[in-house]
Amino acid sequence: MAELINRPQYLNQLIQNKDVDLVKIVTGIRRCGKSSLLDLFHHYLSENGVPDSQIVHMNMESLRYRDLNNYLSFYDYVSKQIAKDGKTYLIFDELQTVEHWEKAIESFRLDYDVDIYI
Repeated sequence: MAELINRPQYLNQLIQNKDVDLVKIVTGIRRCGKSSLLDLFHHYLSENGVPDSQIVHMNMESLRYRDLNNYLSFYDYVSKQIAKDGKTYLIFDELQTVEHWEKAIESFRLDYDVDIYI
């Protein structure tokens, strides 16, 4: 992984809204550092005691997730990754590749103890 440029202002906004019952959405123009910010937040969680088993971080552009192109397959796959005990942090990058992704996100909010970042 390339060295990440620290973005304290934006990272602090994510940290301040951690565990707030809202979906956090990172927006910006192409190639402005949205993915890097999500990587920094993942690193922050790990460095501050959140076990890896409670962090699901997926970049949907990876061929690893090529079969997760609709909300049902995406929901089923992610549901199996969610921790049985404690809050799970869901971090999704390039989620627009999943058809009707918003249905899965709303269902995660209803069905599990999760904190979601897109």
